[in-house]
Amino acid sequence: MGVISRYFQRLSAHLRGRRAGSPAVTADAAGLRVAGAVVAWGDIRRLQAYKRDAYVGDCLCLAILDAGGRVIEITESSPGWDAAGAAIERHLPGSMSQAEWVLRLIAAGPGEAIAVYPAA
Repeated sequence: MGVISRYFQRLSAHLRGRRAGSPAVTADAAGLRVAGAVVAWGDIRRLQAYKRDAYVGDCLCLAILDAGGRVIEITESSPGWDAAGAAIERHLPGSMSQAEWVLRLIAAGPGEAIAVYPAA
């Protein structure tokens, strides 16, 4: 095994050890459930999509601001990410479609956020 291969194996093991698992998200008619936290659809005040630098490439993220001022984050690696995006589109009238905000986010520059709800 070469020096470079060993380096990447050690780096990968180090990063796996530091990275917290992404919280699972589920959605139903009542709202979003993220790692035990429940946010009713009527309590969602804002959804912002953004990218975070993830060593290799970017990680797509969604911040959920509720009526109490709590901010909950899910990422594209969160189990249930796609279903949550579809549910947002279905249950939050006036929100940007999932296809549109994901495409805009992929094309966005560093530090740029996309207003998913209320859509700008």
